[in-house]
Amino acid sequence: MVIGKGLSVRQDWEPEDLIEVWTLLDDDEKRLRNKSGANRVGFALLLKFFEAEARFPENVSEIPASAVAYVAQQVKVAPEEFAAYD
Repeated sequence: MVIGKGLSVRQDWEPEDLIEVWTLLDDDEKRLRNKSGANRVGFALLLKFFEAEARFPENVSEIPASAVAYVAQQVKVAPEEFAAYD
C-alpha cells in the first residue's frame, strides 16, 4: 500500500495511487449520508486525508487538486464546492 507520512501532500498522483488512497469505502459512504454540498465533499476529503496521514491538513493547499476532483466525483458534488467548505 502506498499510504505513508508525507505522501498525501504530494500534488502529482498516478491514477492507481489516487484510487488506492482516495477511494471512498462503504463505511465512508455511511458517514456521508447526512451531508450535502460543500460539507459532503469537504468531510470526505478530510476523512481520506486523515486516513492517509494520521492528521488533518494544516491548510487546504495540502489536499491535491486531483484528489479533490476524484472525491467530488464519487460524492456527486462539483469540485468547486470544496472552496466553500469551512
